[in-house]
Amino acid sequence: MASLRALERRQAARLLEPGPVTLVTTLFRSQHNVMAAAWVTPMGNDPALIAIAIQPDRLTHEFITRGEFFGVSIPTIDLLNAVHRCGVESGRDRDKFLTAGLTPMDAAEIEAPLVEECVAHIECGVIERISLTNHDLFIGEVLAASVVDELFSDRWVIQEGSELLHHIAGDQYAALGRVYRARLEDEET
Repeated sequence: MASLRALERRQAARLLEPGPVTLVTTLFRSQHNVMAAAWVTPMGNDPALIAIAIQPDRLTHEFITRGEFFGVSIPTIDLLNAVHRCGVESGRDRDKFLTAGLTPMDAAEIEAPLVEECVAHIECGVIERISLTNHDLFIGEVLAASVVDELFSDRWVIQEGSELLHHIAGDQYAALGRVYRARLEDEET
């Protein structure tokens, strides 16, 4: 095995990446916002819960706190530049849907829009907020979910041209391009 080097503790989250980057959408007083977020995770499936970590100084944090709902749209690699723009610009300064070239679309269960160009969407109502260090963890109950049919069966179907986008760090992203299947020695093929 190669030698190991110590990391700063704050870099531990990067070891768990890449997870799919998402576009989190919110709405408050008829102003919509979209923010790129990679710190999104499932928290349970009965009821279906997801959690998202957001810094308190973000406009998305303010809108989720006030509106108590949020959307999670899942982009593919073709939205790389739009996703990055949504991660580095502030909705306090501009309409990020407009500057990123994204289209807001109506959600089924929440007031916040979803991102039409994305291949999957999750709509959540906030059931709890936990303040932790420099991020708050919003736990949302899934109220509705939808996906492009040919890209999902009971799991993601990896197809060329529709790879999910994963954030590595800064302006670096990756996409999954191949699926591997594990086989145990005692399993029949």
